[in-house]
Amino acid sequence: MLKKKDFLAFFLPAYGGSLYKLSHPFEWVWIDQKTVSSLFSREERLQKVFKKILAKGFVGLAWHHRGEWISYACMSLPETLGPPHLPRYIRRLPVYWIFYCRTKKAYRGRGLYKASLSILCDWARKRDPKAEIYIDTEPSNVPSRKAIEAVGFTPAGIINVWTLKLPKLGSVVIGGSWNKEAKHLGVNI
Repeated sequence: MLKKKDFLAFFLPAYGGSLYKLSHPFEWVWIDQKTVSSLFSREERLQKVFKKILAKGFVGLAWHHRGEWISYACMSLPETLGPPHLPRYIRRLPVYWIFYCRTKKAYRGRGLYKASLSILCDWARKRDPKAEIYIDTEPSNVPSRKAIEAVGFTPAGIINVWTLKLPKLGSVVIGGSWNKEAKHLGVNI
């Protein structure tokens, strides 16, 4: 079945210093094979996903509390392909792209997502002060949109993605487009 999905794209303009400070009892770690084995030990599906993410050269971080993950975020690098949910020509852009971010329901609203975005952006800009950093989200994900803009990202158009669902393969991106001039519908921030 052919399906069209829209994503709102955001770009982080140049900035100075760290973006967002957070103080709470939670800690974060970079995702590596050891982290995958320990923090995601009870979730085989997530273990497989993060092993693929690491194999593709992406970076990620995970927040944890009492030995369990509570939030995570990943980022592609200019030398890797971009996130797999995007059309190939966008994936080939030599940019940083934040994707695959989640926070467990019980921990939402505590600033973990904003802190994750800030940590990833700070890391990318230390690595390359002129880094181009993007992120996308679904139009209906209002909390994500608010957090993205609160960290300093600005709207960068709308990405349309066409996927085809195939037996045993799941959804495969077959094309899409990025209208960088398309306006995002407003959200009260």
